[in-house]
Amino acid sequence: MKAYFLSLIAASMIAALVGILSPNGEKGGIAKHMKLLTSLFLVCVLISPLKETLTGLRAWLDGDFGLPGVEIPEEDSYKQQMDEALQGASTTYFTQMLTQMLEQQFSIATGEVRCNVQWQIENGTLTPVRVTVILSGKAIWRDPEEIETFVQELLGCECVSAIE
Repeated sequence: MKAYFLSLIAASMIAALVGILSPNGEKGGIAKHMKLLTSLFLVCVLISPLKETLTGLRAWLDGDFGLPGVEIPEEDSYKQQMDEALQGASTTYFTQMLTQMLEQQFSIATGEVRCNVQWQIENGTLTPVRVTVILSGKAIWRDPEEIETFVQELLGCECVSAIE
């Protein structure tokens, strides 16, 4: 805004200088034409911010509510963050449900079995590649082969067991 007012004052001074230096001639000959040209010049300087205002108004009507100095990330970024959050939540949920299923199936106390799942992305979907069943406490006395067979038949992936 400060630059606009300074350019308006400078344009006014230039127009005044041109008006003073232009010769009057007979019946105000060239002075009339110079006044017309300087008036048109001043009108152009006065309405120059209208172009930016109209552009901003058009963008506002089109739904672009951008604020100066504030950049909004693109929707792809939000979509990617959402997909990562969903994948992280779904893998955690899957692992928890598998652990609960093993506890129920083999009568293991809560907290004595943990599952560690390795994932692979195939055609945009997560699939388990390998499951490690970690037994602790009284669960170490359960038959690991039965547990491994159960997980392999359930998920169709490799399963190994470990004792903690």
